[in-house]
Amino acid sequence: MTKNLLKVPGHIFQRLATFDQDDVVAATVKLVLPADISTYTRLGISLNGDDIGLPDPQPPNPAAGRYSNANLYGMEKVRKDLPKVTKSYGFWAPSWKSGSYHYVSHDREVYIREVYPPKQVNLSIVLVERRGEGFLLRFAIDQVLSRRTPNFEQELLYNLNLLQENVGVADVFESATSLADYALSVKVDWQLLPPGNVDEVVAAMLRGKRPVSAQQQAVMKERVTVMQRLQPEAYITGTDGFLRYFGAKFGDDFVAFENARYGNALYIMYDGWEALSQKSRIELLAGDRDSYDRIEHRPGWIEQLRGRVRGYRAQKRRGDRLL
Repeated sequence: MTKNLLKVPGHIFQRLATFDQDDVVAATVKLVLPADISTYTRLGISLNGDDIGLPDPQPPNPAAGRYSNANLYGMEKVRKDLPKVTKSYGFWAPSWKSGSYHYVSHDREVYIREVYPPKQVNLSIVLVERRGEGFLLRFAIDQVLSRRTPNFEQELLYNLNLLQENVGVADVFESATSLADYALSVKVDWQLLPPGNVDEVVAAMLRGKRPVSAQQQAVMKERVTVMQRLQPEAYITGTDGFLRYFGAKFGDDFVAFENARYGNALYIMYDGWEALSQKSRIELLAGDRDSYDRIEHRPGWIEQLRGRVRGYRAQKRRGDRLL
């Protein structure tokens, strides 16, 4: 059985800090392959030929864990993390040889007990998209939580644990997140493409991907044209059938990435770029800002990129001479 979260993880707070809205949901996205379906039959997921069968939203099975049980039946939690409080206990006792009763009481130090009534929230499972042979599924607790409420952290922890018990992972998203944006949050593998003319590079980047709009394609050509003038070693694109970041590699520790959907900024990633590029835009903004540079597409952005590439190459040449 998956262990429960004792507190809201730090990376969840980092993600919350990047959200534009107060209303959030506990949700996560997983790529489920046909061979993995048997792992999820307890959730009502089935495989029907080449299609996946998903259940209607319903409360998680109470046997899944402590919070799943509490969701239907409630629970009492002993707060051993808080100081004890003094509580009085008493009862009526018979008085000696008088036939009457007197009240006896005593004080005792006890831990605070919190009572959680049944929430009876549902676990909702939705197909985000087909990805190769697999199915990209969104698992969400269908209760919208507002960050403005005093008990927000407590409610969020409860719902995160419902996901943890039933799916094995837990995350948080803005309540208005679209299915396309859920898809963008999932990791992607990368393919290096050799240099070529702009049309050849863009065509290779789009090959095997879901269609993009004519406007997005025009933006891609514009951005690849800028990169081509800087003579990259190779171009980079995803291999999972969904176009997210695409970019140019100027060295083993210098890669410039664009985003086909969120074209407001270019990201320059250094050491560990393959791991960084797996992250969504939200995760990047919430992470270590020293691990990447962000150049907004405002007047002068091309000069900024050109300056970074020239500086990188000059530094590499100095390093080579020292060797």
